[in-house]
Parts: sequence; structure tokens; C-alpha cells
Amino acid sequence: MTKQKAVIELIFAGVLWGYGFLATKWALLEFSVFDLLFYRFLVAFILGELIALFTVKLTAQETINELKLAFLPGILMAAFIIPQTLGLKYTTATKSGFITTLYVIFVPFLNHFFFKEKTNFKIYLWAITALFGTTLLLKVFSESPDLNQGDFWTLVCSLMAATQIIFVGKVASVTKSAFKLNNFQSLWTLISLIPFYFFQDKITFSTQEFLPWFGVISMAIGSSILAFTIQLRAQKVLNSAVASLLFLLESPFAFMFGYLFLKEKLSLVQLLGALLIICSSMLSLREEQTLHSK
Repeated sequence: MTKQKAVIELIFAGVLWGYGFLATKWALLEFSVFDLLFYRFLVAFILGELIALFTVKLTAQETINELKLAFLPGILMAAFIIPQTLGLKYTTATKSGFITTLYVIFVPFLNHFFFKEKTNFKIYLWAITALFGTTLLLKVFSESPDLNQGDFWTLVCSLMAATQIIFVGKVASVTKSAFKLNNFQSLWTLISLIPFYFFQDKITFSTQEFLPWFGVISMAIGSSILAFTIQLRAQKVLNSAVASLLFLLESPFAFMFGYLFLKEKLSLVQLLGALLIICSSMLSLREEQTLHSK
């Protein structure tokens, strides 16, 4: 894996993640949040194991090591995917895509406070700008704010996603198989979802329409198997900051899919807010790269 190939693959992952916001909206037409997530990661793990039988050669000890490495990223995956999916019950795919992008802003702060990495005032400046962009996206100061509980859940998601990206960066450099690590990540996420799935009021399996199941299966294959494997492969050669920069692509793709398939639109003020979020995140990442290259 070269850096150039990692960049190209992450661009493709951005398309898959952007589509994932649309697929989630489709799945939520008939499934509950925990139905959707349980089936998604169950399908992802089973398919992943079938593929791994023919493509991954690891010793028993190496397999156990991959299972251990995947534990924390898998738990953190559940911690960010649950609030993100809860958020998509109430907010649009477009807003969810841009609010989720705030994880890029959170990464340097978490690295600074938990791992004592360097930071400076410019990163704080871009963070404030991104948050201001979020207020424009949500029309917080207008007479009719476009704000709901789904936006709050998505903010929680962005914070947890930043944590997951950091810890993926820690384990990606030592994994023997990014594919196997990602599959075990899906397993730990699935295990985390079991109590939520079985203790909900109603479990739905059969649906009248195929579209919700199409959303679940396409997320399992596109987002969980392909995109997250690409993330792990890429973070073996790219640091968290560079990888996060490319993760930003999911938000414009979420906007594109939301516009084309769900007829979602943003006002000029909201578009300005979305642009501020993206630009601030990019500048924050550039500042972080400059800081760590010194």
C-alpha cells in the first residue's frame, strides 16, 4: 500500500460513506435503529468471514491478536454508529453528513488532551469557525431554527467518531490483516448491539418493501466491509490527520445523494455554514500536519 493508493482508496470510501447516509434513511423506513444496526453488522461479519476463508491466511495466534486489536475500535464503532443512526431518524442525510464532519475538528483536541500531542491557537480558531458554520447550517439564530434532536445525536456521533479514528490509527500500524481486523471490529460492534436489539419493544425482520433491506445489505457491504477495511489499510501508511482530511469527502457525497434521491435542499445560509465546516476542517488538518512536521 503506497500513500498515493491509500488516497485513491479513501476517496472511494468517501463515496461509500456518503451513500451510507442515504442507505440508512432507506433502511429506517421500516426498521428500528437497532434492527438496522444489528442486521447490518451481522451481515457484514458473516460475509466478511466467508471472504476471509479464501483470502486471509493467518496463524491461530495472529487471529487471536487481531481479535484483541479490534476490541476497542469495535466498541467505539458502536459508540458512534448508534447516535449517528438515531440522528438520521430525525434529521436529513445532508445535515447529518456535514455535522458528522466535525469529528475532524475534535481529533487534534482529543490527541492533545489524552496523548499530549502538540497543538496551537490556529486549531482553536478553525474549531470556532467550524462551530459557527454549524450554527448557520442549523439556522440557530434565525426566527425558525432548523434544529432537532437528530442534530444533537449527530454531534455526539462526531465526537465518538473522532475517538474511533484515533484508536484505529493506533492499531492499524501493527495489524497483520486490515480485512480481518475490520471483520473483528464488526464482530465487537455486533456484540455491543445485542442488548439493544433484544431488549427493544418490537423486533422487525420482515418488511413489505425491499428498499429497507437493500439499504441494510448495501451498508453492510459498502460501508462496513469495503469502506472500513479501506480505512484500516490506509491508516497503515497515512496518519490520522491526513486520513481525516479525506474522510471529509463523505459530507459532499451525502449532500449529493440526499439531493438526488431524497430531494433534500439547503438554503444559501445553510450552504455557507456547510462550506465553513469543510474549509475550517481542512485548514485545521493542514495546521496539524504542519505542527507535527516540525
